[in-house]
Amino acid sequence: MRGGPLRIGGIDYLNSRPLLEGLREALGPRAEIQAEIQNYVPSELARRLRAGLLDAALAPVAEYFAGPPDYRIVPGVSISSYGAVESIRLFHRLPLGSVERVGLDSSSMTSSLLVKLLFAERWAAGRPGPSFSPLDPDEGLAALESSVPDYDGVLLIGDRALGSPSPSGWQVADLGTEWTRWTGLPFVYAFWVYRGPKVAGLVEAFQRARDIGRARIDAIVERGPLPPAMPPSEARRYLHRVLQYDLGPAEIEGLLAFRDRARARGLLPAGGGEDLRFLSATEVRA
Repeated sequence: MRGGPLRIGGIDYLNSRPLLEGLREALGPRAEIQAEIQNYVPSELARRLRAGLLDAALAPVAEYFAGPPDYRIVPGVSISSYGAVESIRLFHRLPLGSVERVGLDSSSMTSSLLVKLLFAERWAAGRPGPSFSPLDPDEGLAALESSVPDYDGVLLIGDRALGSPSPSGWQVADLGTEWTRWTGLPFVYAFWVYRGPKVAGLVEAFQRARDIGRARIDAIVERGPLPPAMPPSEARRYLHRVLQYDLGPAEIEGLLAFRDRARARGLLPAGGGEDLRFLSATEVRA
């Protein structure tokens, strides 16, 4: 077993704070659950988890499905939505069926994959789809403000998406809305993925942290910071009513539907086991 505190990676987006707010408190003072918690963008979380630089991460679901077999999902906890998510938005200046060049937020993994899936199955079905290029989030914002943009579509995620009104000439597709309209199911964006040593009570700690954070949403909003131009009333509505933090049967059904459809399109690797692998309180970790 590796010595030292658990290395946990979170995300410093507003949508993630309810899962991080009470994490240290939930882990408790015991030495075996002491932790170092650092925040990264989703794509960097995935890289560090796969490289063994983190024991647990609030990881993109796309990384779980593409990652090694020792990944385990912490049961009962996710960031998900049924319908609109509001913080994952594809800006487009042409009708979606005519878009040819899309810039994808380089912070993203799952959302970028979902954009590609929606173009393949819905927006550009039956014709060659658009080309996709990674964009630094600041480059994405600049593209939206350019008088002669290089892209017909720009994906933004997280607080930049929440704080970015649609510029003149651009329309917005909310990816959560598009997924639920297509499937009738919730979409799961991220969940805790663990690959560290055995730690008694760890599952319960992550679940308790979720409950603490949900109970403190008003305090999270009051303390801030909030995305630019987002009033506290909107932030409270977003965290209380738009996002969901459970991982129940409906969320799992949506998760598996995403996996299967993405695999069928070659956007996720085939294989890797057909069942989700959950961390249990008694599982022995190497």
